Amino acid sequence: MNISLNGKWTLYFRKQDKSESYLLTEEIKKQMSVIPATVPGNVELDLMEEGVLPKDIYMGENILEVQKYEEYEWWYETTFDTPKSLSKEKVTLCFEGVDTIAEYLLNGEIIGQSRNMFIPIELDVTDKLKTEGENLLQVHLYSVMKEAFDRECPMYSLMNGWDQNFDSVNVRKAAHNFGWDIMPRAVTSGLWREVYLHVQEKVEVGQLYYYTRYANENSAMVRFCYDLETEPVKDLFLEIEGKCGESRFYCKKPMWFKAGWAEVVIEAPRLWWPYGYGEANLYDTVLTFYSKDTVIAKKEIKVGIRTVELKRTDVTNGQDGCFEFLINGIKVMCKGSNWVPMDAFHSRDKQRYERTLKLFSEIGCNMIRCWGGNVYEDEEVYDYCDANGIMIWQDFAMGCHPYPQDKEFLALIREEAESVVRKYRNHPALVLWAGDNECDELIFQSGSNPNKNRITREILPQVIEANDCSRPYLPSSPYVSERIVESGNYRTIPEAHLWGPRDYFKSPYYMGSTAHFISETGYHGCPAKESIAKFIEKDHLWPLENNSQWVLHSADQRGNDARIHLLPKQIKQLFGEVPEDLDEFIFASQISQAEADKFFIENMRAGKEKKGGILWWNLMDGWPQFSDAVVDYYYEKKIAFDYIKRSQQPFALMCGEMENWHLPVIASNDTLKEVQGSYTVKDLETEELVLSVHFTVAPNSNAHLGRVPVMYSEKGMLLLEWQIDGENYFNHYLYGMPGFDLKKYKAWFEKLQALE
Repeated sequence: MNISLNGKWTLYFRKQDKSESYLLTEEIKKQMSVIPATVPGNVELDLMEEGVLPKDIYMGENILEVQKYEEYEWWYETTFDTPKSLSKEKVTLCFEGVDTIAEYLLNGEIIGQSRNMFIPIELDVTDKLKTEGENLLQVHLYSVMKEAFDRECPMYSLMNGWDQNFDSVNVRKAAHNFGWDIMPRAVTSGLWREVYLHVQEKVEVGQLYYYTRYANENSAMVRFCYDLETEPVKDLFLEIEGKCGESRFYCKKPMWFKAGWAEVVIEAPRLWWPYGYGEANLYDTVLTFYSKDTVIAKKEIKVGIRTVELKRTDVTNGQDGCFEFLINGIKVMCKGSNWVPMDAFHSRDKQRYERTLKLFSEIGCNMIRCWGGNVYEDEEVYDYCDANGIMIWQDFAMGCHPYPQDKEFLALIREEAESVVRKYRNHPALVLWAGDNECDELIFQSGSNPNKNRITREILPQVIEANDCSRPYLPSSPYVSERIVESGNYRTIPEAHLWGPRDYFKSPYYMGSTAHFISETGYHGCPAKESIAKFIEKDHLWPLENNSQWVLHSADQRGNDARIHLLPKQIKQLFGEVPEDLDEFIFASQISQAEADKFFIENMRAGKEKKGGILWWNLMDGWPQFSDAVVDYYYEKKIAFDYIKRSQQPFALMCGEMENWHLPVIASNDTLKEVQGSYTVKDLETEELVLSVHFTVAPNSNAHLGRVPVMYSEKGMLLLEWQIDGENYFNHYLYGMPGFDLKKYKAWFEKLQALE
């Protein structure tokens, strides 16, 4: 049983002098500011609500106001009653998320401390609760920046890390909070997740873990491991029952210890598949524990039966190498996006989950990468992905720095990793643990060997081996193996983040990549005018040159405006000139992004034999900005959304690049069924029929279905239309060399819109 302590609290605050413990006396309270607070919440949101910070914190340059409070300390305070019946029960005080360095006091007594934003805090208060009268609960949050200043930053982090936020390295807090090129600097504080009292039952199922030992269409075996929180039980039996549609499994076995395991064999199982490859089948499963004939504990869980394997090599030349996921023994072409922060203030994340997750399904993603500069998301995200066939690549929360290697920090990471792995391991959607984001890359490019990193080469593999034997582990994304260190050739990595010069999207940099899997790549696209007006003040709306608000909302608070120049640069690369009108600028920018993202995806799909997937950057903005996202913070879709949606269909027609004066027409079938149909290729402008073909494409394969003759000097747009089982689909291909005529492209675009 849980007793919620969410709701209205009182918040005291002042600039922190020293990082030391003290009691919050009435005298000290008089020296502090005080406002109401909401839990779960962030102190910044409470300051906004009370008018201390601007309510529209994302408008203009208002976000900079948050930095005034980086060196403040915060005291949360509330009172609550507990029933007398709890006097004989074990009670745990639970904080699902505390940001970040905290001390906990109950009735004036310090009962615990924590210094990790990412993991729940559980404090035994059985002997400390008053069952008559009020209990006083206080949480003292220390300034994270004071902690960062007080702890020496490792010199190798300064030498080898990213210069924007090295102050994040020593504290276990979301790295993006300290500033990133996709998020503002907002070094937040607060009780950002649920707070409650947990009253323990006499017998509770503590740890529970299941995994698929083997699976095929004929048979599967699933092992369930459990640990009961109880005194030793006599005559213990475990009953396991699961159902998915008409499929059932059942077993009942005697258990000799309060911790143990049982295996179940399922005949003709309904396997869990990623989107496009089959149904994301889940078994409603109940584990019931008996002492003789008496039920003493019960646990319900969703079970997805599947196996996962990551086939990869340490190096590649583009041919003799691989990086690909096998689900149930079948290679899956991964098509998806990176999951980035939902908001700068993470207590608001839940408000954005449902709508954002539906967008991932709508656009046709079968994988998301939970990026390492973020928090670990609530299980709602995982539950949705389980039910909708979206695979999850989970980074551990580290990015773009060499992290400390001292004993204390390694212990913090080990505790965090154990908590995270145990939290997510029962989700079939989870297919990969990755050690961090780009730490290997930065260390290697600085002339050091990332394979000496004890966190990713020692601590994390140990935790995963002990707690989750069913999933692959990748030390870093991208991973720089010893073989790459020895060769000194970074371009031989099989999994890459393809950013580069941000030049024309068909430049040699992009076309020449030998990587088999692209886990980051993208292209800038301007938000809609209506959205821009919600975060840029009228007098800064246009033009973008020498515009401090545009620079700030490119998330670079150091004043570097290089990313702002990407917008006109990418427009000019495609159209040869940059419109002076804002509306025209927005359209041209969104088209340059849409054509680029479409090309990145289709280029990977066209090379399916050697390619394993692409996770483009990114679907959704976490704050209002000019970025690579294809949906802005206000949920307005950019043109790229529809282009990507068409490119990510499980079965899609596309054109490859010109060979011998012809464009090949390629069918990419990312399903496990043979696909039959017919297609036409037309010149979009003249509507001239170029090809008309009936086709059959084998399961999980590509096929070349024809060739379109084109002169190298010509520019135009082809319309590909096809019909399968009475359903109509379409795609387009922009051919020729830039620059294209913007007015002519707009006419083509209007024709495409009419087909939607």
